Parts: sequence; structure tokens; C-alpha cells
Amino acid sequence: MEASFHSSKKLCPSYVGKVGAQLFGVVNKDGRVQFITPLTVTEEFIQQNDHLEQRFRFTGKCVEKGCGQWDNEESKCSLSKKVQNLDTVKNTGLSFCPIRSQCRWFSQDGNEACFSCNEVTRNMEELLLKI
Repeated sequence: MEASFHSSKKLCPSYVGKVGAQLFGVVNKDGRVQFITPLTVTEEFIQQNDHLEQRFRFTGKCVEKGCGQWDNEESKCSLSKKVQNLDTVKNTGLSFCPIRSQCRWFSQDGNEACFSCNEVTRNMEELLLKI
């Protein structure tokens, strides 16, 4: 993995684990995500780890209309509100997040988008699509 990450584009906090993505969270034994300074995902990392999206959080450029979660009418990501509506224990304060300043969800919904974020892994997306 390589440490380097700078961009002025909005980032998706529920990105696919693939080469070139940025690893920015690790799921702890309690199921909560511990955020870390982003590292670039390499082919070697993918080969050494299974169940990537159940164990890690990734970020990458938000592709807006190129994503199935994009709401064209409202011009924003619909997944952010679905995450906020999950029946989970919500943080009442902001914890460390290495992508907050560029995060699509935070730019849309402010602090509310952050309160459930460390409860989410990408594999939950299938459940959220049913909401």
C-alpha cells in the first residue's frame, strides 16, 4: 500500500475495494469502523485479503450520475440519507475522519451524515437498496 491522497473532487465514502481505491477504514471486532489515513489499494493488498468490503472501508472519486445511488432529481447521493435512517446507535459528536472535507455525504448533509458512518460497510448497500 502507498500513502498518498490529494484531490479536490468529492469522494464516495462507500467505494468499491479495487486497485487504485483508497483504504480509509478498518472494521474492528465490534463491527465499528476505525478510520485511518488513506492508503492506496494495490493488487498485492487485494490478493492478500478476502471479503474486502466487509472488513474495510474504501473511498474514491464520486462518479455522480455514473452510480446507481445517484438521485438525478435532487442531484445528490441517495445512500447518505439511507445510512442516516439506519436503526443504529448514533454518535453525537464528530470523530476523526480523513475524508470529511471531500466527502460527498458530508457535503450534502453535514454532521448528520457522519453520525452513523462508522457503522457502515459497503456490503450493507444491498440491504439499504431495499429501504
